[in-house]
Amino acid sequence: MPEADVLRARSMASDLLSWETRGPGDTANAMRRIATRYGVPYSAQWALRYRPPKRVWSDILKTLQAAHAAERERQLRKLAHDVEITARVAGADHPAVAAAEAALRASDAPARVDAQALDPRAPARGRGTAEAVSRG
Repeated sequence: MPEADVLRARSMASDLLSWETRGPGDTANAMRRIATRYGVPYSAQWALRYRPPKRVWSDILKTLQAAHAAERERQLRKLAHDVEITARVAGADHPAVAAAEAALRASDAPARVDAQALDPRAPARGRGTAEAVSRG
């Protein structure tokens, strides 16, 4: 099972890094920003990226999961905001708006499950995609 945890941790760390990186040469700075914002140690991120460990400690995995869920929610909120603006400018029937709304609908259910899995006391979110994403 440690191999599966390492693969999951590497995938989440890679996602976080791709969302945070501003361009070529920004990898180390992006890792530092992630460490500051979410508490994922820089050394753990570096190891997951460049020297995959044999196992991942549970506290690192839990921190990565929480950071990934939070950043995913942030990205979905940004997408919902962009959809609203594009719908106002180009019209609600524009293909870009339809594609983005479909992506939001497809990602709504897993985002809700991930957030609840991290904190079982967290209240369930609304069912509407735009409501759930724009409310956060």
